Amino acid sequence: MGPVTSVAFRPSGTWIVTGSSDKTARVWDAHSGKPLRELKGHTGPVSSVAFSPDGSWIVTGSSDSKARVWEAQSGRSLLELKGHAIAVSSVAFSPDGSKIVTGSYDRTARVWDAHIGTPLRELKGHTSYVSSVAFSPDGTRIVTGSQDNTARVWDAQDGTLLRELKGHTGDVYSVAFSPDGTRIVTGGDTTARVWDAHRGTLLRELKGDMSIVMSVSFSPDGSRIVTGCS
Repeated sequence: MGPVTSVAFRPSGTWIVTGSSDKTARVWDAHSGKPLRELKGHTGPVSSVAFSPDGSWIVTGSSDSKARVWEAQSGRSLLELKGHAIAVSSVAFSPDGSKIVTGSYDRTARVWDAHIGTPLRELKGHTSYVSSVAFSPDGTRIVTGSQDNTARVWDAQDGTLLRELKGHTGDVYSVAFSPDGTRIVTGGDTTARVWDAHRGTLLRELKGDMSIVMSVSFSPDGSRIVTGCS
């Protein structure tokens, strides 16, 4: 087993999935901590993992340039999402589970049909690695964070660029929508920034120590933000 790179709870809270640099993902019992199954198939480190909203599927992204969809109950590989030129850095399901978005070091994000694996659209515009991706709570928008110091908001249906969020002075490593979809938080350089999700205007800048902000998340009620730093 290698270092763990990504973790996620099943929506029901009963299982945890972990991705590792050992090229596997593993499913664990959240109460006992016992390993339940191993997801093997990637040929590079697994960088990102996510459960589908109903908990029946898992998507994994890897430095082998592919994402894979697995049956959570059996660990069976269902789909291989091929199209990125290099490493897949981030993966996410749409709120209804019908789509998957992947971000890649090839400077693009791609949207896929989660049921049959068909590529639906390519989100192009970033000038460096795409580090993080997320759907809005209503599934109509996608936000991407990039090492070009920006985040971008896209129309999830047709791939149109809606907003460019500019202000960070370093790489944007993490992005998230608020639970009501009205705000976006981005983490990068030594700050987290909160934006109006519709207008793209900066609402506030969150500064702490001088560590690089690597991960951001809203609380379930949207009243608080947590940041993880290097």
